[in-house]
This record gives sequence, C-alpha cells and structure tokens, in this order.
Amino acid sequence: MSYVAYDSSRHCQMCICKGGRIMVWLMFMPNDLIAHKIIEKNFRSADYIQILQKTVVPISKLNYGNNFYFHEDNCSVHKAKTVKEFMENSKINVLYWPAKSPDLNIVEDIWKLLSDDIYKSLQFKNVWDLKMAVNNTINKFNSARRDDLKGLYLTIRRRLCAVLEKGGEMCK
Repeated sequence: MSYVAYDSSRHCQMCICKGGRIMVWLMFMPNDLIAHKIIEKNFRSADYIQILQKTVVPISKLNYGNNFYFHEDNCSVHKAKTVKEFMENSKINVLYWPAKSPDLNIVEDIWKLLSDDIYKSLQFKNVWDLKMAVNNTINKFNSARRDDLKGLYLTIRRRLCAVLEKGGEMCK
C-alpha cells in the first residue's frame, strides 16, 4: 500500500510505500517543463546544493543568462547557512517568498496534478514501482500535458489579486 504524505513546510512531495519511501524535488520552469530528482534518503543542505549546482544553475543560466531570479520556498534546507553562502557565492538572486503562502505557489497545484495521476488506481508493491510511476507521470506531463502546466502560470495574476483582496490572508 502506498500513500502521499505532504509536508507543506518543506514544499516537497514524500511518497511512501511498503518497503521504503522517496522524496521528489521538482523545479517548474517558465518553458512549462518540470525538472525533478528522486531522493531516497534524508534531504540535507549538501544534497540541495548539489541539485543547485547540477540542475538549477545550468538550466537557469542556459535560459536566462547570468541575471535571473530563483524562487524557492522557506524549507529549512533552503534556508541553511551553507545554502545561503552557495547562493551568494554563485551570484544567484533569490526571490523572497513569504511564509505560509500556498495560494501563490503554483507548485502546490503541480503536486496535486501529479499525485492525482500517480495514485489514480495504483497500489505500489515496492519503491522501484513507485519511482517508475513518478518518472513516467512527470515525463507524461512534460510531453503531453504541458498546456495544463502552462495554464498555472496564467493564474498568477488572479491569485495575487485574491490574496490582496484578503489582506494577505490565505484564500483556500
């Protein structure tokens, strides 16, 4: 039996099944694609720095040059001193993100779309099957469901207005 455990303070998806668990880190890019990494151990700041070095920085610099802003949530790993030092040394501009702001974060909606697709009728017997389902679903979204993802960018203005109308309070 498998289920999704979501920790909103970490903005990552934890998938647990009999025999183990995985964590899925993802980056949603303005070209409507999802980059992701599956992690089978505790996620630490050194792991995050490695993802930044091998994934975020190269993809961002390739698409935007050296002057880009990176948006991340307030996960404790993201706020670690070593991560902040890496960001400063790499001259990565980090966009400030207010705490407890899921109404503005389209990644929350991506997690919902992905987990609905992954768990629509499957029960996973082992971690390998779960990993394959996650990879296959993300590949499907990247190839056949990019319009669903693109639509999320189009909702940002409406989301911002809703939060402003609520005086900064959560809308959902």
